[in-house]
Amino acid sequence: MSRVVALIDMDCFYVQVEQREKKATRGTPCAVVQGTGLLIAVSYEARNRGVNRGHRVKDAKAICPEIHLFNVPEPRGKADLTRYRDAGAEVITVLSEFGRCVVERASIDEAYVDMTQEVNARLVAMETGKITTDQLPNTFVVGWEAEDRRKTGSNLSDLDAWLRDLDEGDRQLAVAAIVTEDMRAAVLRQCDFHCSAGIAHNKLLAKLVCSRHKPNKQTVLPLSAVDTLFETTPVQKIRLLGGKLGCDVTQQLGVEFVGELVQFSEKQLQLEFGEKQGSWLYQVCRGVDNEPVKPRRLAKSIGCGKVFPGTELLDTEEKVTA
Repeated sequence: MSRVVALIDMDCFYVQVEQREKKATRGTPCAVVQGTGLLIAVSYEARNRGVNRGHRVKDAKAICPEIHLFNVPEPRGKADLTRYRDAGAEVITVLSEFGRCVVERASIDEAYVDMTQEVNARLVAMETGKITTDQLPNTFVVGWEAEDRRKTGSNLSDLDAWLRDLDEGDRQLAVAAIVTEDMRAAVLRQCDFHCSAGIAHNKLLAKLVCSRHKPNKQTVLPLSAVDTLFETTPVQKIRLLGGKLGCDVTQQLGVEFVGELVQFSEKQLQLEFGEKQGSWLYQVCRGVDNEPVKPRRLAKSIGCGKVFPGTELLDTEEKVTA
């Protein structure tokens, strides 16, 4: 049997952390502000009104006058993200209660979960038991999505069609989706946070589809749908290809979508990008990712930065020459 991996991603996490303390703001346009006035997290209600991350406070208020703003604490003149890290740790604790799962905290608001053992144990217990749409109330499946149903928020018929004809790998994914529904419900019940998820056979694919049906929903990516999905997936959307390497790939090979990379042999990719990266690209464009989920409850890194005032503060000649 194959591995089964989920990526759990907290929806607008910094905003949710603040709204948990001020519940009256839920369902209203909200954002979290850091430093000199940049928005670092924006609720879906605010996004629907045109406010985005990176907007300045004055611009956000001009677009959405009723927006409620929370400020990141700055006890010593620098942003203190402790409250968000601690809230993220609460979520990891809940996920870790699913004992046969391996949980890897990827960031403050993301965690990979290898649920292969849990899924296989449930499959044995189920034997040939039927999986129904009632067990998957917030689940979508790539390749079984009708555009009109996506607009109305209903995917019952599409999900039912997928469940009717499951091969071994898809049955694993279906059970993994049930486990993920259970996990997300536990996070909501114990932490009061909503989250979304991507479910696939490896980290690469789980990450790719996690945001496909945000917020508060989950998306399954069967192997049979990978090639079609990759035909329209920009190279930069793939994990680890969002920076310089992704730009090099598109420019040097003249491609735009991940699926276009399959025309190149492994040797050709190695000649262009080196032996290690070439082999990795050869695997990635075929949906292959062997990177394990490593048990880790702490984030791999902690970011620290300082936002410098922009030129809008240099409004006199004296300030410019000082």
